[in-house]
Amino acid sequence: MTAEPAAATIADLVTAVPGVQGIEPGIGTTLRTLDARIRRVGGAAHHFGLHVDRDQNTVVVEVCVDHSRAVRHIVRDIQDVVRTSLQGAFSSDPVVLVRVQSLQVAGTGRGS
Repeated sequence: MTAEPAAATIADLVTAVPGVQGIEPGIGTTLRTLDARIRRVGGAAHHFGLHVDRDQNTVVVEVCVDHSRAVRHIVRDIQDVVRTSLQGAFSSDPVVLVRVQSLQVAGTGRGS
C-alpha cells in the first residue's frame, strides 16, 4: 500500500482538469475540515472543498465548472484523476462523489 497524497495535492490535480474553474467548498466539506482542524486529526485528508474518508472508502470533491465541455465529461475526468492519485492508498477503488457547486457562464465570472 502506498502513502495517501495530501488533500491539497489532490485539489491541485482536480483544478488541472479541463473545465474545472476551481475548488468551491460547500457546507459539508467546510464543516468537516473545520472539525478536523479543531480536533487536530487527519489534517492531510481534509481541505475546503475536498474530503477523503478512508474508513468509508469515499472522496467528496466540490467544484465550480465552466461550459467548455459537457459537465458529465468533466465529472468523469475528476473521478479518474482522484482514483488515480489514490491508487494503492485504499484497499479498493474509492467512491468519488463530485458536487458541482456552480457553473461558470461565459463572460460573467464565477458562479451562476
